[in-house]
Amino acid sequence: MKGGFKNWLSDFAEGSAIMRGLGKLANGMYKCISSGVYGFVFGSYDTVCETYDDSAIGREQAKKRGRISRFLSRNIENSIYINAVSAMMLYLSRLSMRVIGIFFMSAGFYTLLAQTLIYLITDNFSPVSSVIAFSLIAFGLPLLLSGRAFCRVVSDSAFLGGIARGFCGFRERSFKYDGPPTGKKGIAFILGLPFGILSCFVDPALLVLLLLGIIVAYLVMVNPEFGYNGILLSVPFLAVLPHSTILLMGCTLYTFFSYVMKLIMGKRYFRSEFMDALIVCFMAVLMCGGIVSYGGAQSLRVALVYITLVIGYFLTVGIVNSKEALKRTVNVLGVSMTLVSVYSLYQNFGRSVSAEWINNEMLGEIEGRVFSIFQTPNRFGAYLILLLPMIAAGVLGENSWYKKLGSMLCFGLGCACLIYTWAKGAWLGFIFAAFIFILMWNRKAMGIVVIAVIIAPFVISLLPQSIASQFTGEVDLADVFANYRMFIWRESADLATDYALTGIGIGEQAFCSVYPNYSFAGAETASHAHNLFLQLFIEVGVFGFVTFVAVIICLFQAGFTLAKIGDDKEIRIIGCGALCGIIAALLHGMTDYIWCDYRVFFVFWIVIGVVSAARRIDYAMRSKKVVVSNDYVADLTL
Repeated sequence: MKGGFKNWLSDFAEGSAIMRGLGKLANGMYKCISSGVYGFVFGSYDTVCETYDDSAIGREQAKKRGRISRFLSRNIENSIYINAVSAMMLYLSRLSMRVIGIFFMSAGFYTLLAQTLIYLITDNFSPVSSVIAFSLIAFGLPLLLSGRAFCRVVSDSAFLGGIARGFCGFRERSFKYDGPPTGKKGIAFILGLPFGILSCFVDPALLVLLLLGIIVAYLVMVNPEFGYNGILLSVPFLAVLPHSTILLMGCTLYTFFSYVMKLIMGKRYFRSEFMDALIVCFMAVLMCGGIVSYGGAQSLRVALVYITLVIGYFLTVGIVNSKEALKRTVNVLGVSMTLVSVYSLYQNFGRSVSAEWINNEMLGEIEGRVFSIFQTPNRFGAYLILLLPMIAAGVLGENSWYKKLGSMLCFGLGCACLIYTWAKGAWLGFIFAAFIFILMWNRKAMGIVVIAVIIAPFVISLLPQSIASQFTGEVDLADVFANYRMFIWRESADLATDYALTGIGIGEQAFCSVYPNYSFAGAETASHAHNLFLQLFIEVGVFGFVTFVAVIICLFQAGFTLAKIGDDKEIRIIGCGALCGIIAALLHGMTDYIWCDYRVFFVFWIVIGVVSAARRIDYAMRSKKVVVSNDYVADLTL
């Protein structure tokens, strides 16, 4: 009989006395959490938001937002510049592929001619410029074979159309065009001449990058979802570029500006909630910590970086406004993590690991720890545990077998990399978050948790010594690293007590200016407190710390409300996975300051945004409220 063994096993498990007892225990726990104070904390976020909307602050905020939006929308829509740019880009999107190919071939030909003249006159030869010239010609040559409009080619292509729809967030009607292609071949050939002339004075590679940059900037302005997904995909890899932090800030601000423009013009929808107000308060606290600080100008720069990257949260809750957008965000983060993980495994098996962070007394069997493109293994571990629970949600929530298989592969690679980081705090945070995730996924999973707790000591004893020592070493006071951090924590606690009201300011410079007055010999070179909560208390004082705790409590309330009453299975499990990623990161933050890497800090707030976005989507679906999705707004015009 189909499913016979599965049904028999399920009936056998549910009929056993042990499983019935665990089921009663789980039901009792959920009933306790759902009532009284626990019920308010873990299941009343919808009520909190509705109360906030009905308050005087919420009503006044909505009125001002509406008046400003209407005023700006009228001026923007009537702008000659906006209309001219929109018309031009729409015209370019309908260019014939043959015309585009002629332009590239002409640009390559004139660039090659210009480099030849430079060589004859100055005897200087640039192989890179010549390669770019030949590449432009080679790229344009196959385009001569098609006379269709560019937008039709994108629409009809499975690959290009998949990228445009699946990654960029455009819809099919964005490329809908049945008319004849535009463009003149002669004009396209002539336009290649300025490109060749400019290549005499500017590196052709920079010209190509400038051209690509203009196209990307316009696409982001037209569709901020494209910029948002691009940031998520590339954020771990920005470290290989110069001025990576400034680049991340610039991309975030420009994408946010593009989103706000769409919001003002009525082509996006944003519903503010109580947690948004708390995060704005936390941003204000960070700014105060940058202005009033022992770190001087460096603290102000760090505060500006933090505030800019927290904007990633608002981008997430604004852009991720549908179930499809939510799944796309998780997929993009999963692809990015997979690429990082593959490189990390190459490091491990290619013996490119570093032994810099190894305590030979405790981990003598380990040759090194992987860190991928992050500066330390602990930061890499923090990045992984933020995303792994969401990837696990993809494994459990996907109905398509090939998508489920892809999520399983991504999750397996990430877990393998997490092991090879040998980051104890990340391991423990991930394990605890995994238990929470299982309980949030299904209350019947209590048996899995209990069995796992019972057999954990036996499993640890069977593990290789190098792995088992990670768990036992966490509480071994003979561990040199543990002693070092204990000294730092004790000294930092004294520092936090003395500056509890005001804090010392944001950034490493502020900490290093005050901390040596409290440090013991051998621990005076620490650049932070090796504890997220302690470091935050030191930097912004008790008021800033309380504000952050309020944000986290509100986040938990939103996440557990979604877990309790969420209707859609996929949305619910993604939100629960994102919340467990934050839980894992916060637990890891008790043993290290994970925010010292700006990429981890950015991803931290992105994941918080995923939790909030998932709850908003589910709430809108349950209350039958209309959410303006990309189906309405995706277009090739401003």
